[in-house]
Amino acid sequence: MSGCSSGGSEDDAPGTATEKPTDVTLKSKITPPPAFASEKGWEVRADWMPEGQPFPYALSAKGDIIAYLDKTTQGYVLKVREAVSGRLLSTSKPWKAPEPTEEQTEDPDGLLTVPRVSLITGGEREYFAVWAYGRKSKDQLHSAKEVVSAAFYPVDASGDIGPSGTADVEASAEDSATDVNVFPGARGLVVIPGFEDAVLVSPDGKVSQGISKVKLGGKPSDLDLNLAFPGPDGLVTNGKLEKGGSDSGGFGIDGGWHRTQVTPPGADAVLKGEFASTGPWETPNGRIHSATGNHLIAGWYTTSDKPVSAVHDLATGKLRATAPCANIGTPYDLRTPKQPDQYETPAGLSPNGDYLVKGGSVFDLKTGKGHCVGEGKDAKKITLISVGDDGTAYGLTDQSGTEGNMPVSVSAKTGAAKPLPVATTTPDAVAKGAGVFITYASQYSRLIVLNVRK
Repeated sequence: MSGCSSGGSEDDAPGTATEKPTDVTLKSKITPPPAFASEKGWEVRADWMPEGQPFPYALSAKGDIIAYLDKTTQGYVLKVREAVSGRLLSTSKPWKAPEPTEEQTEDPDGLLTVPRVSLITGGEREYFAVWAYGRKSKDQLHSAKEVVSAAFYPVDASGDIGPSGTADVEASAEDSATDVNVFPGARGLVVIPGFEDAVLVSPDGKVSQGISKVKLGGKPSDLDLNLAFPGPDGLVTNGKLEKGGSDSGGFGIDGGWHRTQVTPPGADAVLKGEFASTGPWETPNGRIHSATGNHLIAGWYTTSDKPVSAVHDLATGKLRATAPCANIGTPYDLRTPKQPDQYETPAGLSPNGDYLVKGGSVFDLKTGKGHCVGEGKDAKKITLISVGDDGTAYGLTDQSGTEGNMPVSVSAKTGAAKPLPVATTTPDAVAKGAGVFITYASQYSRLIVLNVRK
């Protein structure tokens, strides 16, 4: 999911048919935050991209490499470039995405119709996963079925490359395409079609069925169909949410660490209370909301019933940082994200791994301290989208009446927020030494990469 940016390109001259596919010369003029050089960088124009669909790109774990999709007559092509220079590192062979379903065709603004690119941190190698939902048949003698199709490409590959693995997972949604969830993680993609069995697709194209049963805290549990990440050592998930608010196993990694071992200070492992009509009740405290990189974000309540957002290490569950505020879960279904919105916006991580943002919270993972922004009387809600290696986070305020989104920057070290000039375009992501900006103007989606100002 890409973030929304305020402002737009001032370069309204459309591209031409004679433009070379390899030409990534910076042509657009935007007003970035002061940390980025508006005159130094590169860009990609995608005249094939429908307005409103998120631009398909992803960064490597270190943030030094950017992969994005281009569309040709033969299919989609993954191009991989150095973040700062724009130098082309690899180009994939064309990949055929499944055809859009009738529902996607009828609701192109509400459902994803363009393939996505996700980072798979993997084991010894990282991979970019290109995946899409649609209809596909084995051949002309077979009927088309709704599937999630995926292809994986090593991040460190060079030249003309083919996929390390491909797979088609049948994912027929009984009611809507938004019933299908796709979760990228350390071991591949977890695909959960509606209320059917979960499937893990690994970078070699292997499909593992029947992963919807997990053991959390030594107890068998059904995984959370809305949040389940393929961690480095197993499936990281919430237990199934039962009626009445109790979940059967809390959260943790299948057969590994459990939330009871990683409870934040001031929070009990179990919440207890009493209803006048039914008597005492108790429920496990803590629930995963989202994940990014090697981190997950969970919501807790303290003994004084105050909400706490916590960042945990994905592999060990170790507590990395907390902020004294609530956080909102991120959907991983096939709807088109409406941003900026704390519900729709995924967590963002700085390239050096020191800072993390999610919704209205910013975390300094070096000190373990987090801050809540956009709170207090008459304060505008702020959705943070990206954060750089210097601890400066970027985001937008919610629209208020006739006012649009105000671009803001926030210090991860202090939590102090300040407005940026209205014409500022905020970065959708911060790469190592560069900012990534997604804009739309003159019927062109643009991926613009501007170098950090020295």
